[in-house]
Amino acid sequence: MFVVAIGMFIVSDFTLAADTNIVINNPVGVSSLTAFFENVMVKLGSIVAYLAVVAIVVGGVMYLISGMGGGNENMKKMAETTIVFAIVGLALTAIAPAFLKQIKIIVLGGADKAMPVGIGQAPTIATIVKNTLVFLLSITGILAIISLVMGGIMYVMAGTMDVAERAGKTIKYSIIGIVVISTAVMVVTKIVELIEKTN
Repeated sequence: MFVVAIGMFIVSDFTLAADTNIVINNPVGVSSLTAFFENVMVKLGSIVAYLAVVAIVVGGVMYLISGMGGGNENMKKMAETTIVFAIVGLALTAIAPAFLKQIKIIVLGGADKAMPVGIGQAPTIATIVKNTLVFLLSITGILAIISLVMGGIMYVMAGTMDVAERAGKTIKYSIIGIVVISTAVMVVTKIVELIEKTN
């Protein structure tokens, strides 16, 4: 009798288990590894931005305190260093998402592309090299344009011949840099196209 009761209990448990659905929610909230790392980067970026703002405030307070009572040069230098590093950190945090997007474009072939699940979906080495070189050349081109603008401002505001000559050299080298970079982008693109056609 006891064995029959245990048997009925076990059978009833199994029938209950068969009708019950167990749902486990995703604790991360994303379905891909790429999205998970993007979320981590956003959270880390907000933490770094918060710490950078706190460091700027602390540096400002240190700068104010250094001026009291005759001035403390060591504290003033430390305050200036703190503010500079905090501003650099804040700037890097602000441009980090753009770099993450560019890395996705370089490695995956596009910002909206998912991680490849098979060898056939992975981009070729030639494509990755082309995307990397175009990205680096683009950054260099942007710096050359900024240098050209700064040279133009220096030239307009030049009060002496020495400053005007330096501004002229800056403009000249910036124009040469833009021409060289544009040519390099075209050459790299054509070489990669030839390599991809031969494969």
